[in-house]
This record gives sequence, C-alpha cells and structure tokens, in this order.
Amino acid sequence: MPNVARVILDSLWDEGVSAFFMVPGKMINAFMSNYRDADREGNPRIAPVIAANEGGATAMADGYARAAERPGVVMALDGPGVANSVGILINASADRSPVILLSGHIPRGFDAHDALQDVTPTGIDMAAVLEPVTSSSLQVRSDEHPIRYWNRTLKKLVEHPTRPVYLSYAADVLAADSTESAISTSALSASRTTCDQQELDGVLATINASESVSVLIGSHANKRDVRNMLTRLSGTHDILVGSTVDAKGAFTESHPNSVGVFGYSANLRATELFTRQTPETVLFLGCRPTQFNTSAYDARLSSARNVIEVTSSVEDIGNFAPGSRTLLCDEALFLERWEASLAGNPAGEAFPGNAALRERAERTPLWEPIPEDTEAMHPARAVLSLNTWLKDRWCVADMGNHRSFATHYWTTHIDAGFYSSTNMGVMGWAFGAGIGVSFAREEPGLVMSGDGCALMNGIEIQTAVRYRRNIIFAIFDNAGYGATHMNNRQNLPELSLLPDHDWVKFAESVGAEGFRVTSADELDAVAEKIKDSDGVHVLHIIVDRDSGTPAQSYRENLKSFARSRKASNA
Repeated sequence: MPNVARVILDSLWDEGVSAFFMVPGKMINAFMSNYRDADREGNPRIAPVIAANEGGATAMADGYARAAERPGVVMALDGPGVANSVGILINASADRSPVILLSGHIPRGFDAHDALQDVTPTGIDMAAVLEPVTSSSLQVRSDEHPIRYWNRTLKKLVEHPTRPVYLSYAADVLAADSTESAISTSALSASRTTCDQQELDGVLATINASESVSVLIGSHANKRDVRNMLTRLSGTHDILVGSTVDAKGAFTESHPNSVGVFGYSANLRATELFTRQTPETVLFLGCRPTQFNTSAYDARLSSARNVIEVTSSVEDIGNFAPGSRTLLCDEALFLERWEASLAGNPAGEAFPGNAALRERAERTPLWEPIPEDTEAMHPARAVLSLNTWLKDRWCVADMGNHRSFATHYWTTHIDAGFYSSTNMGVMGWAFGAGIGVSFAREEPGLVMSGDGCALMNGIEIQTAVRYRRNIIFAIFDNAGYGATHMNNRQNLPELSLLPDHDWVKFAESVGAEGFRVTSADELDAVAEKIKDSDGVHVLHIIVDRDSGTPAQSYRENLKSFARSRKASNA
C-alpha cells in the first residue's frame, strides 16, 4: 500500500510534472525515500533536483512552471526551509505562477511542547504567514483523509488567475499508508471561461469591420495554443502584434509583424503603434494592468477608435485601458472564434488598411540609439552581441538595469523565448529560474543577470553544473547596484557601489567554465566560441555603470501619473 508521499508523487507524475526542486530535510524524508520507484515499464518517475538553497529551489519551480505551462514543485523542510522560500514565492504570486510548495513539519503530538521548528499554531503559524501570498495554505495533522487536502490543493491550481499553493504535512502523516486516490486535473483544466455569445458576436463584428487592427498580447494569453493561433492569424491577415512586458516573446519578435514590447523599456515601434499611429481597432488580449505593462498607466492606450479588451481574468477585466470595450472570455476560445469568423475572407481581403499601417510602423526604429561615448562597454551592445550569437536559445532576464536593456534590445527568435520576473522583481531569481526552465524545455539557454544579483543567488550555478545543464550565465558587472545608483545620485557611494569580484574564478570554483570580457569584440569572439558548446559557461561582462536604461517614456509617464494624482487630491 502506498504512503501519502507516494500518492502525491504519483499524482504529480500523472499531471505531467517531470521534476521537483528541493533542499533535503528530516521532515520530508518520506518524499525522498519514495521518488526512486519506477512505473510498471521500469521508466524513472518524477525526479528530484537538489538546489543550493530553498529560495533557489523555489525559483527553479517558478521557472519550470512558466516554461512547462504546468505546475512547478518545490519541497522544503517546514520552518527555516519554507521561510527561505517565501521571498521567491511572493515573486511567483505577483506574477501568478502556479508553484506548489510542499513541506513536512513536526510529527503529531509534538505541538504545544516548544518543539524544534514548530510551525503549527502553537509555534510559528506558517500557514497563516503564507495565506496572503497563496490561493491555498493548509497544514495536515491527521491521517484520516490526508489526500483530500492534496485534492483541494490541486483544484486551486486550475482556478484563474493562478497563484502558488502551500501544503504541509506532519512528517508521520507523510509516511502513513493511504488508500485514497488523487484526482486528475485534466478534466478540470479543460474548462475555459466561456463568452457570452451575443457579446462575442458583437466584438467580432466590430473587429472584422475595421479598416485596420493590431493586437497587444499579455501574460494571460501566453500559452502555446494561443501563440500558435495568433501567429497564424497575423501571417494570414498582416496583423501587427506587440506584447506587454510580462509577455515578451509570446509573439516571436523576429516575425515581420512584431512591433516588440510595450510598457517599461518598450520598443519605440510598439509605443508609436499603440499610442500615436493607432489602427482603427486595438485588441488587448489577456493583458494585466500592471505599472510596467501599461508604461505607468499611459492614457494614450485608449486613443484608438475601437479599444477592445479580451481577458480570461475577471480581476483584470476593464482595467488595462480605461473606457475600453471589455469581453470576459478564454483567450484561446476567442481566437478560435475570431479565426472561424474570418474563414470566408481570403488573405489580404480583411483589414485592408493593415498593409499601410505596417509600412508606417516600419518607419519607426525598433530601438533607442546606443551612445558611442561610454568609457566601458554599453550594456545594450552586450545584449545585441549575445543576441547575435545566441538567438536560438531561450533567455531568462534577472531584475536590475540589465533587465531593462534585455527587454529592449533582445529579440526573441524562438517560441516563448524570454522569461522575466515582472511585478515583484526579486534580485537573483533568474539563476534558479533558468535552471527550472532548462528542466522544462531541455534546450540550450541563456541567463542574463547582474553582479548584485549574482551575490544573492549566483551559487545556484553549481546546481546547473551538478545536473549538467546547458546554460550560459551572463553576469553584467557594473560594480554596483545599478538601479539604485541611477535612481539616487545623491547616495553615498558605499550605498550603491560594489567591490570588484572575479566571477571567472567563482565559476571555476563550482565547476563551470568562465570568461572575462571588456569589449563587444571580445564578447563576440567568446560567444562565437561557446555558442554550440554543451555545459555551463559564465560570462563575466564588464559594462558601463552610468549608461541610462531605455525607459525614458516610462519615466515621463510615471511623473505625469504622479502629477495627475497630486492634482486630483488637491
């Protein structure tokens, strides 16, 4: 008879989860002693990845969830292990990533005895701590029906929008035999937010009668079937497509109809299209109304004749572009109906103004110009060099100035080719997230991070080495906390500057191969050398600290928004 831990592991395997990420601990021994079991055909089951710390393991689960489009699982000893996970779990919650945090805690009978690492209500009530950042926060201290708690947790993962979940079992309950069965979420996840037919028909009639139409795709629509349909529609009907910051890469940016990113560090072409040279109809598809996505709530987003917002999230409906026409609908279902409604229109017949709109858009440069007079290498030149040689790799960008340059200057050439933390921006997240992405995709990858981020979570490079990942870690070293340095020039230097570190020696100390580069030519030579190599490589890239980020329109809109708020409160 399987125990509770075995039932949960089998359930995860049946849900399509191939790996979980963890730091070992006594209270989760039941999970660790069960994972080696194989299925009837002798195939290995869900396998563990041992991280350097629980925060890194949680970032790996987050990256895995985003890339695999299914839950990412982190296991941790409750108490200190779960506490180490909280920062990254908050990050996942802000970005609505389906992360499962599983843990084990003190056995039954130890509560109310000042037990070591008591996380029950008689100690540090961890379920209460995590309740604000999860959709389900449960502790199980009974073996009467332990799998019911697991089933309740699984059901939360098919709610929309998705958020992380936390489930902790007493250690002896995890090891107890169970006759219960886990549910399958396949039937639950097949359900979609259905549209009101009359409203849907009205929206499609407005769109299809338009002279020209463009689409801005957001994170709710960043799903494989949606990406495929939108690419097909764009190609057939010459529809220009941009993405919000948190959905960069949802429409492959090397596609001739891509206008890049709108929002923070936006591409110039996307800003021009959605705020100045607007088509007759703008369709916002699955967009979240965050500050970064809206370029600090740019009021010009509502300037087209027809502004239509379609989203599956009732929380976000009507908030992305104030005054827009809104439709609550599953994004894939909407595109299916839209494509069907255009079936009688030959290519080029619908939206006759799209070709001219595209010609106008192409007159606007994609990128801000790069200054030539920087003392050290400009970060934008480093991004462009990496993009030249590593364009067929997926890319994960960390939080900091380098993230702004990556958002603006990196062009995705593959499906879902870019991942970043958007709404909380935990520094160092990308080291773990990149490893998680690599387990979900098993393709070569690139992680762009900074020296400040590397000081926080760069140790996870050794995890990548241990598990033979094919990842290049590019550490942009400006010898400082770049965003802090740029945002407050009056700071005392020691508040934002960092000492010089040798990231090549660090890489070598954990088994990776490292290269130090100080110019675009050197970076080109190294990137060309290692682009087809397997294994873990670290690029220590010396960049200019004082290069301004390509986010001027965002900064201007943020000031404008602040002034409008001040005036309204006067």
